[in-house]
Amino acid sequence: MDAERSAVVTCTGCAMFVFLPQERSDFVCTKCKLISILEEKIQGLEKRVSTLRSIKENEEFPDRRQDRLQWAQCSEDSEQATQRGQKASEDNWRHVTSRRGKSMRQVHVPETHIQMSNRFHVLSTGTSAESGVNDTSEGTEQKETPLIGRHEMHSPRDGGSTTTTPKRRRRVVVVGDSLLRGTESSICRPDRENREVCCLPGARIHDVTERLPRLIKPSDRYPFLLLHVGTNDTAKNDLEHITADYVALGRRIKEFEVQVVFSSILPVAGKGRGRDRRIVEVNEWLRRWCRREGFGFFDHGMVFQEEGVLGRDGLHLMNRGKSIFGSRLANLVRRALN
Repeated sequence: MDAERSAVVTCTGCAMFVFLPQERSDFVCTKCKLISILEEKIQGLEKRVSTLRSIKENEEFPDRRQDRLQWAQCSEDSEQATQRGQKASEDNWRHVTSRRGKSMRQVHVPETHIQMSNRFHVLSTGTSAESGVNDTSEGTEQKETPLIGRHEMHSPRDGGSTTTTPKRRRRVVVVGDSLLRGTESSICRPDRENREVCCLPGARIHDVTERLPRLIKPSDRYPFLLLHVGTNDTAKNDLEHITADYVALGRRIKEFEVQVVFSSILPVAGKGRGRDRRIVEVNEWLRRWCRREGFGFFDHGMVFQEEGVLGRDGLHLMNRGKSIFGSRLANLVRRALN
């Protein structure tokens, strides 16, 4: 009787059938549900792996750029050294060619005995070295030889200073909005004299463009500039306006001889899907634009989407988030300088 009241229901996924008390047109068996869950997890893992690969590529970009710059500098130094050597060789040697129409006469050079003697003596701190020593074995009186001190022996031939100036370290400037607050210690601790973090609360892209000439000094030798700005621009501006501001900032940067890396905009929470979509679009555009313009791009990926990183306002970082953000920026600076 129970079998007569049961209905044969077919699974919409695998077409297998089971006996159920009533008819169901949208029935999905347990195995198909598990397979669907596994497929969703695999897609999520593939997306995460793709993001991690892109982060790795962008993190290696400053290293490759620095290697190319060092290689070009070494090539330029070697070429200059070769030119100096050729010039010195031309100054010391004179090329003599034979004259046409005149026969070469053989000149007989008589053999002469050249008396060889050493007019130098062993350095000594005694009075004999200061007043001169007579060499009785050669029968000639030697001239007075002054005592040569260690500083005279190592003095440069060109009359330059004997003191060697230490190699000057590159200056590092990190500028951006209020999210940089709390990262100063991690970034500046290795070299507080040559590193600076400029935090501009509420700053937008055009604010950094106006502030940049006051941050880069004329005496800086190829400084490293790290920019993190754009979060406040995504609140009200559209993609076209934001990209135009980035282009204007890029033109201003090219007026200086600096190494530049742009940091991706961090995600926000509770600000609506429109702003989340705009942040993703800006980061994708920023990645392509940096590659086209020769700038570095540092993608933070999904690191700051984890729980316990963003504050209650969904915009600023908690202490854990500040620690992660500061460590990532400090590691980027270290790799760029090395």
